[in-house]
Amino acid sequence: MRKNRSPQLLITQLIAKSTSSFPITLLILSLSSGNAIAQNIFGQSGQDGTNGRDGREGKDGQNIKVVVEGKPAAYDLSGTNGEDGEDGTAGRSASSCEQPYRPEYSLIGATGGRGGNAGNGGRGGNGGNATVFYTDIAALKQLEIRNSGGRGGRNGRGAVGGKGCNCQERDWRIKYCTIETERRPFNDAKAAWTYHSNETKLCGRSNDGFDLDFNRSFSRTSEYRQGDWLYRRTNKGISRTEYYSCQNGIDGESSGNGKNGETGNYGRVTLVPRLDIPAEIINDRDILTTAIGKKVPLIKNIWVERRGLARLLSPSSDVADTYTYLKDTARLFYRFEWAATEPPAALGIDRVEIGGTVAVRNENAEIQYQLAGTLEYQVLPINSENLQVVKITGGFNPDRVSAFQLQKVSGVGTDNQLFLSDRGNVRELLKDSQIEVQCLSKQSATGVVASDYVKRRSITFKIPPKLAPSDGAIVNGSNYTLPVGRYCSPWLRADNDAALQISIIQTTKSGAKYTQSLQSNFIVGKN
Repeated sequence: MRKNRSPQLLITQLIAKSTSSFPITLLILSLSSGNAIAQNIFGQSGQDGTNGRDGREGKDGQNIKVVVEGKPAAYDLSGTNGEDGEDGTAGRSASSCEQPYRPEYSLIGATGGRGGNAGNGGRGGNGGNATVFYTDIAALKQLEIRNSGGRGGRNGRGAVGGKGCNCQERDWRIKYCTIETERRPFNDAKAAWTYHSNETKLCGRSNDGFDLDFNRSFSRTSEYRQGDWLYRRTNKGISRTEYYSCQNGIDGESSGNGKNGETGNYGRVTLVPRLDIPAEIINDRDILTTAIGKKVPLIKNIWVERRGLARLLSPSSDVADTYTYLKDTARLFYRFEWAATEPPAALGIDRVEIGGTVAVRNENAEIQYQLAGTLEYQVLPINSENLQVVKITGGFNPDRVSAFQLQKVSGVGTDNQLFLSDRGNVRELLKDSQIEVQCLSKQSATGVVASDYVKRRSITFKIPPKLAPSDGAIVNGSNYTLPVGRYCSPWLRADNDAALQISIIQTTKSGAKYTQSLQSNFIVGKN
């Protein structure tokens, strides 16, 4: 059963004619059912109040560098306060609110204006940053730093809405009378009166049911001559009564207060227990043949976060509790050495780029090496001279991994086979490799046809470098034959629309993994 929906309300305003001097706007409320209710707005709607402006943000404090020399010094790096938001202004009340006297329609008062929105307080400026150089930590007690954030501005206040027009009279009724006109020849007093016409006229306005205007408007019967005819008009009494009402205009909404501005953040303080910050050398990279035998220096500043800054500075300081401290400057060295039996060119890696980067972990510096995943190497411990030696013991060109090609898929049912070719021919150079094949088809095992491919089964063939492959796979040099039909035969029937998604994962002796994806869509038995 269809549920009833609430009728859609369409509002149209028209300027209505009025015999009174009051401003009237016709408001038609149109319902989707086709019914309509007409109301006239009397009065002029009040204007909305003006929105208050947001306060401007405070300015950030100055950033400085200071060398502490053991003499009293003070620095005010505080952010300035944000400005206050402005108040919204009140909405204006509706005007010209004199209600027309019992018109032949219902009335609704004009609405009051909405109060203007309040402005938000401006955010306080952030405190400035200070970098402090010193050689005697006790001298920091002579240093006063104030770098708090500025106070946020106060919010503006909301404003009240204006008053709508109110009704002086809530309900009234209008009565309409039927006037019938008869006639006869003027010169024949004995002639019978005959029907001529009738009309409906307003015959009373009241709010209590008593009609004073009825007898004042016209008598029950009146006669008049027009040409050769004598006319007689007779008041047949009230033919219908219409009921009307008046609704007060809606008061304008009052606006809420704005938001207080946020307080700015403290600035950062960095303590450097020396008179300069050493320049860093954090990485180096070169082609293998040039990098071999080169001693590479790396320099890394070790920055740490500490607490208790207020205890180190002058008691009159106003700073955050945490600060950044230059704990140490690490100076490390590394060197690549060639330890393979064959030269780099013979292994096809003479143009491979290698390098190192120094990083900080747990407040200690360490070297991270950027080496191709196909290289085999040994990292020796750092010696007393902060030198670390990396011996490259073998490897092959990275272009040789992820070099499989899909040759073909052939056979029906259990005889279906997938043929791949490894152009890199690196099986025996790897630590491990495996090939995952996912069988997809549009036809299910029972023949139900889907609009798209559906995954049916997944098989993983393990291909170790020396031992025989798993699950019936056959490797002959660089050629791989995978018996997919043995595991996916229910979905590899003749003329089925099938697909194979192939993921080849090769793991080198250094532990790097290389993944290659292939896909084949085919009609079983057609290729």
